[in-house]
Amino acid sequence: EAGRGGLLLRGEAIKYLTEALESISEVELEDALEKIIDAVEKQPLSSNMIERSVVEAAVQECSQSVDETIEHIFNIIGAFDIPRFVYSSERKKFLPLLMTNHPAPNLFGTARDKAELFRERYTILHQRTHRHELFTPPVIGSYPDETGSKFQLKTVETLLGSTTKIGDVIVLGMITQLKEGKFFLEDPTGTVQLDLSKA
Repeated sequence: EAGRGGLLLRGEAIKYLTEALESISEVELEDALEKIIDAVEKQPLSSNMIERSVVEAAVQECSQSVDETIEHIFNIIGAFDIPRFVYSSERKKFLPLLMTNHPAPNLFGTARDKAELFRERYTILHQRTHRHELFTPPVIGSYPDETGSKFQLKTVETLLGSTTKIGDVIVLGMITQLKEGKFFLEDPTGTVQLDLSKA
């Protein structure tokens, strides 16, 4: 006998159900049986004697619901299937790769692609930093006390082109070792040697 409504299983139905549930642990067994009974009771039953076909349909329904749950939890998306966007400095927004001059993604990139990767990372970091409240220009008509301290991002090109001594400067770049024992600050506009003796 099974379930709340006094359902009776035929011999073949009992044998099938036993085989179907033998791989389930004792902890999960009661929960699995409850789900199967619910699935059986949803079917149009002519009597309380349950045939094997009814049990098979109930087990299959429960299996499908588990598979669907797993399918929604895990979605595998290929690297080349993800829409790729590139930040445009001129238009100040992200554009789909197809709307730019960039070549289509390739599994085997070149040395130029590696350099482009770092250039794109820099561009994204630069635009995000530039939009931070510390670097956004003050609103017209506001008082200095209201806006707080504001900073300006400069480029390496600005440092190299300046003929006068500059005080505090903020430059976003990457520290590289272009020569042995000598470090440089690099951005897309150029490189400048750093004096780290007092760092």
